[in-house]
Amino acid sequence: MLMRVRERGDEVHIELTGVAGRQQRVLKALSECRRDAGGADQPLDRADVSVRAGANDMHIRLKGRDGLRFEAMTIYRCLRQALIERPADPPGAVAAG
Repeated sequence: MLMRVRERGDEVHIELTGVAGRQQRVLKALSECRRDAGGADQPLDRADVSVRAGANDMHIRLKGRDGLRFEAMTIYRCLRQALIERPADPPGAVAAG
């Protein structure tokens, strides 16, 4: 999976290729980043999120509300940790929570 996160004006654009069936995992990771950033200086729960997904790619746009801006590097690090550095659950594993 290849991931590119960049700022474009007051938005952050996330492009992923090679997702092939892992779209839900990407959205879950983004939700976890939103929840984890809640107490930080970038509360992702105050963002408008737009998602376009194909069979093998995804485009996600984050736009802060009320003038809030997001730092692309912070979002990149969070998603990289969740999607690339943390191994996926093995088949048949039950998620805790």
